[in-house]
This record gives sequence, C-alpha cells and structure tokens, in this order.
Amino acid sequence: MSSRVLRCAGCARRIRGAQPYIGLIDYQSGKEITYHAHPKCQKRGAEEMASLIEKGRLYVLRHYHSSRCRDEAPGFDCSGGCFSGAPEAVAN
Repeated sequence: MSSRVLRCAGCARRIRGAQPYIGLIDYQSGKEITYHAHPKCQKRGAEEMASLIEKGRLYVLRHYHSSRCRDEAPGFDCSGGCFSGAPEAVAN
C-alpha cells in the first residue's frame, strides 16, 4: 500500500499529517495544489493561485486540519489551533 507524499507548492517541503494545510482543487481535472497553513506559504499560494485560475473554470478551496486537531467542529479559527484566521488566499 503506497501513500501519496504531499509537498507544499510554496516552499517545496513535505506536508506531514500533523500539519494543517490548504488545497486548491481544479474541479474538472481533479488536480490539487497544496500549501502549508503557514502565512508565508499562504501568501505565495495566493499569488500562484491568482495566476492559475482561469475564467469559466470551477475551483474548490479546502482547508485540512492537523491530524492532532482537538476541535469538535473544526473550521477557520478552530480551537485546536490549526488556523488562526481565514487563509490569506481567501482574504485577497
């Protein structure tokens, strides 16, 4: 059984299960680009996403909590500490 190793498109480092991250999914192709939830990676991700997004295509922005998240109902600003605020990509 093999598992896919996720890499951050912002810093090229591995995204581990204990780290929260953000994914931009192209709905038609199913391709997902992932970024760490760290503000520097989010900023770089927002810039890259702006250049990738095409008019007329559908994209899904997802945030994935850490495997250690203790929040009962996780969302942005979760009590588990995964996200301290909405991703910068959404704010821009």
